[in-house]
Amino acid sequence: MRQKKTPAQVTAKAPNDGEPPELKKLTYKQMYNLVEKFIKKAIPIKGAKLTVINGMQNRVSTPKAPFILLQIESDDQISTPETRYTDKHKITWARSQITMSISFFGNNNIAALEMAKSFTVRFNDAWASEQFAQYSDIFFPLYSDDAHLEPVFTDGEDQFTDKCSVTTHFEYHPEFGMCENSAKEITMNVNIAG
Repeated sequence: MRQKKTPAQVTAKAPNDGEPPELKKLTYKQMYNLVEKFIKKAIPIKGAKLTVINGMQNRVSTPKAPFILLQIESDDQISTPETRYTDKHKITWARSQITMSISFFGNNNIAALEMAKSFTVRFNDAWASEQFAQYSDIFFPLYSDDAHLEPVFTDGEDQFTDKCSVTTHFEYHPEFGMCENSAKEITMNVNIAG
């Protein structure tokens, strides 16, 4: 004879806390800095200094090539947020995909396409994950699209410039906090075989 399963109530109380917990999140500037750190390891250049411009900064003049321009294009949510509670705070963890455009500007020392290929080969390799793991535990490289050569680009002096661009994708896991007035008790029904 089968015994009837009866649900048992289990109550868990969130742990006590005094100060709001430190949330894990990055500003866009911090993301740019992480990508710049990776680029400087991934693209070795001899005989020239590589400049990396983080985002659309207000600049008086364009730097001398070779240089790279980073620009975040989108920040898209890719999963339903998850929530955890402390004694007085609600912490929501989200997952999003950051899409970043990277423009490479070459010169006689190194071509834009050469920089882009050097970047994409290393970014799409497990080595990129190892590098970013050293920088952050909430910002991860996913993949990079193929390089697009833009040979007819003119600069501010109407000179033809060697330019190539790549679109890269990252996964980002930020936390968001909200103050709660009282401790949360979470009650669940659990089926226990009798």
